[in-house]
Amino acid sequence: MRNRTLADLDRVVALGGGHGLGRVLSSLSSLGSRLTGIVTTTDNGGSTGRIRRSEGGIAWGDMRNCLNQLITEPSVASAMFEYRFGGNGELSGHNLGNLMLKALDHLSVRPLEAINLIRNLLKVDAQLIPMSELPVDLMAIDEQGQEIYGEVRSAQCATPPQEVRCAPAVP
Repeated sequence: MRNRTLADLDRVVALGGGHGLGRVLSSLSSLGSRLTGIVTTTDNGGSTGRIRRSEGGIAWGDMRNCLNQLITEPSVASAMFEYRFGGNGELSGHNLGNLMLKALDHLSVRPLEAINLIRNLLKVDAQLIPMSELPVDLMAIDEQGQEIYGEVRSAQCATPPQEVRCAPAVP
């Protein structure tokens, strides 16, 4: 059996979220359109959490991070997509990329269409697919059988959860 390289592969699919998936996709970005990332949509913290509480919908933060990691040609659009508001106003802490994705989601038939529109704008060749196009939260079950909703609260558990799942279940 011979050693295979990335160039030998027809397609590569990576699954995950947070900063880890973005870094993996970045390291594989030379695969271009042969690379696909399936990205979590359950985040409920930071700018993403604020947008979800205000507007509903899927969590865009992990998708935005993956797109940022795959940008190879700096442009005004990519600078805007990466911009984070400072100060103390209502926009403080919001990432403009999250707001752009949410706006495109409102203007599109479905989240995947919004992702493809921004991929074209940012000249990202890799395919990115949300794990769900419907709003879904992470739910952990602690050792007492209590349901704990959201990534933020689940991460604060004193002991590892007995079970982790999506709520509602992803179709």
